[in-house]
Amino acid sequence: MAGIAYVRKRVYNPELIIDPDGVLPQGLKNTAIHGNNPIYYIHWQGATQAGEELGTAQTAITDGTTTAYLVNVVCADALDDYDNAAGAVRAVAIIGLSVSSATVGTEVPKVTVEVLRTNGIADVVSTRYYVWLDHAYACLWGTGGTDAEGAIDLEAPTGTVQIAIAITQNEGEGGVWHFPPNRRLFTHSVRIESTDAVAATNGVVVTNTCTSFDQVLNTDPDLDVDTYAMVQGAGDYREYHPINQLGRYTTIASKCLWSEALVVATEPISIEIIQYLDRGN
Repeated sequence: MAGIAYVRKRVYNPELIIDPDGVLPQGLKNTAIHGNNPIYYIHWQGATQAGEELGTAQTAITDGTTTAYLVNVVCADALDDYDNAAGAVRAVAIIGLSVSSATVGTEVPKVTVEVLRTNGIADVVSTRYYVWLDHAYACLWGTGGTDAEGAIDLEAPTGTVQIAIAITQNEGEGGVWHFPPNRRLFTHSVRIESTDAVAATNGVVVTNTCTSFDQVLNTDPDLDVDTYAMVQGAGDYREYHPINQLGRYTTIASKCLWSEALVVATEPISIEIIQYLDRGN
């Protein structure tokens, strides 16, 4: 199933980076696609399975559009997933939409990447309040290991797990992105490629299901699902560049779910997706 595949989610050019110690790579910022606006990236690799979200579905998705919440990071391993030189995972980066207080409506949520240092089984709390939490990944390691020694949970509110980084893993869950309001969202490219010999009659259909976009101001109001198909022979691939399509206009609840809608036969496939936000009117 897709959940045991490899998935990597990143936001480049976030509107806010909270990384006081400079843990994150410099390439996270100033990536040149359409004016250095926020870029949403998914790289998925594994055995295709029809109906699967790209990456194990997020454990829970809390709606903070009325009251935003702080995010807690807590590790199952008390001694190894801890911020010290001999530790394993020393820090995680979280991706979401954040505001400066629990009251939503007084400011526009920002596309945020925030680094939180691990502290074993003790909670580590975010500095920002989150409207949506979309991903988490390990971003700093010690000499004790290059993977999580135990599960690392992202909780919001306290006790409610939103995203889990599983033991021996470094990436969290989910194929969903949320977006700040009053912007236009575009798909820059979708690449579907076989990593093995595939019969000419086999293939995969990847879909992007869009919900809660503004249907009055939306420049493409009736199309809620984008479809990208590949039927191929060995060593071939399909790459789409739909950047000339008009973008969807976002609300505070807008989200995209990337999934495999149809698989002709289970095959090892690599999927790369790039979206970006333009400035809204």
